[in-house]
Amino acid sequence: MQFNKCPAKSAWKHHASAMGAGLTRYRSSVSLAALFSGNLLSNDASRFSMTEANPNRSCPILRPMFRLTLRLTLTVCFLAFIALLSSCASLVKYRDDSIPQPLTPVAEADFDVLVAQLKLFTDVESMRATRVSMKFVDSASSERYRGAADATIVLQRPGKIRLIIQVPVAKTKLAEMVSDSEHFKVAIYYDKYKRFLLGTNNADYSRWRERLQDKKEAQQSGFINARPFHFTDALLVRPLQIGKAGFVYNVQEELSEEPDTRPGAKKNSRVIRSFYVVSEMEITDTTKNIGVLKRRLWFDRNSQLQLKRQQVFDAKGRLITDARYSNYTRLNPDSQILRPSVIEVRRPYDQYSAELNLLADSTEFNIEDLPATAFVLENDQKLPETDLDKQPN
Repeated sequence: MQFNKCPAKSAWKHHASAMGAGLTRYRSSVSLAALFSGNLLSNDASRFSMTEANPNRSCPILRPMFRLTLRLTLTVCFLAFIALLSSCASLVKYRDDSIPQPLTPVAEADFDVLVAQLKLFTDVESMRATRVSMKFVDSASSERYRGAADATIVLQRPGKIRLIIQVPVAKTKLAEMVSDSEHFKVAIYYDKYKRFLLGTNNADYSRWRERLQDKKEAQQSGFINARPFHFTDALLVRPLQIGKAGFVYNVQEELSEEPDTRPGAKKNSRVIRSFYVVSEMEITDTTKNIGVLKRRLWFDRNSQLQLKRQQVFDAKGRLITDARYSNYTRLNPDSQILRPSVIEVRRPYDQYSAELNLLADSTEFNIEDLPATAFVLENDQKLPETDLDKQPN
């Protein structure tokens, strides 16, 4: 015997299946905005519970909690995504102008090219500058020379120099110095410590200077530590000892950070300048290959390989002379050669520095008619005389 299915039950199942499918299509068409606004279910769709569509699903009481959790999760993810996009955009657009930028263009050169650049200095056999503006500062003295004095400089290789320092306009002599390759003389005319000093170039007179610290008249002199041969190495640069036994050279790059002085540069911006540095070393012990650093010559790669700095070291490796060269210009109207018109000589262990400004049209090079008396200094004014080599150690 066959029993027919109940028409009411069949109709109910058909009705429930149709409504469940409609609810599914309705939910799939809900926009993201409706999801965040909370109107996920319409009044018609809310009539049909998950239990009615599928009696095996979970309890309809949990549905509101599920929808709330889903909305919160999606909201957090959306906000995190927006924040990530903003962060990436900031990283791409941000620029820190305080980071120093390398100067360009940068010249390329090898050792031979740098040696050729140095010939501008080493080919000078003699020099005479009659109009020099000189600023002199002695950190050990109580007196400071404000402004610039007038000076006259005469030099001749291998180590002769005469330096006359005068009061501007009045031309009153402040000091006068001469030196050859071995000895020097210094006449101090103007300061309270008037003196005629004699000494040896390579001698150490630090003990004598220490004893002068208790004398007020000596403390007020700005020329106590000045020696004429200090300027010889700066103005008459010695040639490199290429090919000579016992000398070794190398070239390396040095980077120097400095303020950006270019037109249109932003305030407080800085740049990185590149130098080729030629180091001169002398081997002192061939069995152990031990040597000492003699000099370092700095060539500016951002300024046509001009020599900008010369460091001179003693046998103990101390920096005794730091000469800096700047403001290259035509010092001689008959020549197109550019030479440094500003030369700063720093003597850290002698506690003084001097800046020489060579004025144009007053400097001669490779002079052939220098008189024999150009480097002679006598104590004509009968100053108190001090022979530093005879002072007690």
